[in-house]
Amino acid sequence: MNPLRRRATVAAVASVCIAAAAPLSVGISAAEPLNCVNGQFWDPITNTCQTPRQAENCAPGQYWNALSNVCRPLGQL
Repeated sequence: MNPLRRRATVAAVASVCIAAAAPLSVGISAAEPLNCVNGQFWDPITNTCQTPRQAENCAPGQYWNALSNVCRPLGQL
C-alpha cells in the first residue's frame, strides 16, 4: 500500500474514533466538585461529599488513603 494512502486511512480511522467519543466526553468534562461543608471532601469517583475518617498511624514508607481507609505503600493508589 502506498504510504500516502496508509496515512490517509489512519487519519480517517482516528477521526471517526474521536467523533464517536466526543458526545460521551461532554458529560465527563462537565463534572464539577460539590461545595462540601463541615470539613468534608469531594470524592470525584462517587460525586459525593465524604466525611474524613480518622487517619491511622501508618508505617514508614506508607500513606493513609482516606477513601479506602487503609495504609498503602507509597506510589500505590
